[in-house]
Amino acid sequence: MSVHFQQELPVRRRVDVVVVGAGPAGLGAAVSAARNGAKALVFDAGGCIGGMATAGLVGPFMTSYDAPARHMVIRGIFKELVNRMADIGGAVQPGLVRNEQPYSSYYRIGHNNVTPFDASAFKLIGMRMIEESGAELLLHTQFVDVIKDGDRITGVVIANKDGLSCVEANVVVDCSGDADVAARSGVRFVTGNEEDGNIQPASMFVRLANVDFDRVSAEMRRHREEIRPFYGPYSWLIKQYPEDWGDFPRAEIGVYADVEKGFCRLNCSRILNVDGTKAADLTRATRIGQEQCYHVFNFLKKHADGFQNAVLVETGDTIGIRETRHIEGEYRLTGAEVFACKVHDNAIACMATNMDTHNKDNPGGTLHVPTAGPYFTVPYPCLVAKGVDNLLVAGRAISADAMAGSAIRMMPSCMAFGQAAGTAAAMAAAAGICPRDVDVAALRRTLTAQGAFVGD
Repeated sequence: MSVHFQQELPVRRRVDVVVVGAGPAGLGAAVSAARNGAKALVFDAGGCIGGMATAGLVGPFMTSYDAPARHMVIRGIFKELVNRMADIGGAVQPGLVRNEQPYSSYYRIGHNNVTPFDASAFKLIGMRMIEESGAELLLHTQFVDVIKDGDRITGVVIANKDGLSCVEANVVVDCSGDADVAARSGVRFVTGNEEDGNIQPASMFVRLANVDFDRVSAEMRRHREEIRPFYGPYSWLIKQYPEDWGDFPRAEIGVYADVEKGFCRLNCSRILNVDGTKAADLTRATRIGQEQCYHVFNFLKKHADGFQNAVLVETGDTIGIRETRHIEGEYRLTGAEVFACKVHDNAIACMATNMDTHNKDNPGGTLHVPTAGPYFTVPYPCLVAKGVDNLLVAGRAISADAMAGSAIRMMPSCMAFGQAAGTAAAMAAAAGICPRDVDVAALRRTLTAQGAFVGD
């Protein structure tokens, strides 16, 4: 059964660049587009900017440093955000954070130089950066569809309290996280891992207060040799009290100390078989996530030293989705390239983030730390959607296979992609060309001049 719906839409704005989504990637894209001279508009369905970093309570930021943990390689807008949050007490500089600390959940592998931050500080500083750049921000505004003329998007349909309307733009930057704009535009994509059908499980974060980290740290020191990725913090309690843990499909409890003393975030829930592009799955995952968060909280209060007086403060307003669509771009990054730390001549971002693949078929997963070089790079064509002339994609949905996607999905990486996409979009709009035709050497020079690192 179907109904026919037709409506003439008012054009709300005519801009050079429209950015869909105001999460980490969208922040980078909007700020960089406006700073590079474009008339830019960014909108988001939520009531705040930041996406997973704020509404999702996901934190800390994973590493922005190279593999030897010597140099910060994700810089630019990300570094500016961190510096400005730290200035108001809302973040800890990643250079001060090492593994086996409360800030890094005591992990011995893969957790150097994470960045603890406060979600409210992100909201405040991020909105200031957008406003100062000259970009326009619309919250509570949902992406609906695209209007196309041949292979070009001429308008983006939005819905909010004002009703349905259209934003016309020369270049569109899809920072929706799930490549919603690309999918509506006819760009080809794969969902999850096309080789084995796995889509990484979803998680809901939860924030606690009144945690005694002196006692928690003492417990972690006693079990230091047992802490490894996916079977780390409190895996010993899970084994010791299986009747209280139940059939919960996770083998550890990530406990990340927050900026505020006595507060922490738990990365603890695991919801299987969730397609984050489907509303029914997201609703089910949210319901299960809430139950799981309270289950883990009660388990810790009962069995974990240091949590006796803990208080559950809040759960994420939105479920954390690790993986959905991977678009087909002009170039596809592979897991083999990440593992080999390949450096591309046309790179627009460098990183040494781990290949972190949670698995739906067991309570653990796999983690590969880059060791073949100090970092790997992501080439610009990974952001250029194939088949649509004026569309760039930034965030975890860029053109990459599932293994590479497990390394580039982290929030600092997404912000770096956003900065590159926003800069390229401004260049394309100013020159009246397609994003695929942007001079990548000039793009790299501009990114470098504006604080980003694109490789030696």
